[in-house]
Amino acid sequence: MTNGISANAGKNLVLIDGHAVAFHCWYTSDPNEVIEGFIDMLDDSVQKHRATHAVITFDPPPPVFRHHLYPDYKAGRPPVPEGFLEECEELKELLTDEGYVVVEQEGYEADDLIGTLSELAERSGFNTLISTCDLDLLQLVTEKVSAEVFSQYWPTRMFDVEKTVTRFKGLRPGQIADYKALAGDRSDNLPGVPGIGDVTATVLLREKGSIEAIYQDLDSVSDLPMRGAVRTARVLGENKDQAFLMKRLTSIVRDVSLDVNLERAALRVAA
Repeated sequence: MTNGISANAGKNLVLIDGHAVAFHCWYTSDPNEVIEGFIDMLDDSVQKHRATHAVITFDPPPPVFRHHLYPDYKAGRPPVPEGFLEECEELKELLTDEGYVVVEQEGYEADDLIGTLSELAERSGFNTLISTCDLDLLQLVTEKVSAEVFSQYWPTRMFDVEKTVTRFKGLRPGQIADYKALAGDRSDNLPGVPGIGDVTATVLLREKGSIEAIYQDLDSVSDLPMRGAVRTARVLGENKDQAFLMKRLTSIVRDVSLDVNLERAALRVAA
C-alpha cells in the first residue's frame, strides 16, 4: 500500500476530497479555474492507482454539526473566492453526467463522508485510496486504506500505516483525533486543551493510548516521565469537558447515513 493501491488488488476505490481538489486547482491555475484541473487530477488518480471505482465527496453549505457544538469552528478563514462555488456546481453536474458518483450530505463535511465510505469499502472488500490535502484524513488509514496528500507547496506524499506513524512521531492513525483534540488544530480554529502542546500531547498518547484512557487513570499522569507532569495532570483535570468536546470535533464520523451503493461507483472503463 506504500505506493497506493496494489496493481493486483481487485476492487480498487478512489475517494476524492472534492472541495480540497477544487481549491487546489483554483489556486494553482492562472487564470483561476476549477473544472479542467479537477478533471485532470481525477483522471490521473484513477489511472495511477488503477481504480475500478470512484466516489467524489463535497462539503455542504455550512453549518455542519461541528458548528452547532462549537460555533467558532473554522472561524477566521478567508471568504471563498468569487466564482469558485459556481464552478463547483458546474463541476458536480459534469461529473454526474460522466457517470461518477458524487456525494454531499447536509450537516456533515466531506471528511465524514470519506470516513463512512472508507469504512464501508473496507467491510466490502475494497482497497481504498483517499485523495486529499488534509492530514486530518490520515486518521482513516488502515492496512486497506491509504492516503495521497497533495499540496501546492510540496510534492505529493503517499501515506500507509507506517508512514502515518512516522509523520505523527509514533502515534497510530487512530490516535490522530486524540492528538489534535489535546494539542489543538489551528487550521480549524480548535484550541485543544489549554497548556497542552504538541510534545505533551504526543507523550500522553504514547503512554496512555487515548483521551478516554487518560481520564480513566488521571492520577497516574503526574508520574509520567515528562517535564511538567504534575501541572499537566492538573490542567487535564480542570479541562475534562473541553478535552472530550475537542475530540468530538476532531474525530471523523464513520457512520453517516448515506444512500450510496459502492458497486454502482464502478467506473465505465476501469483503469
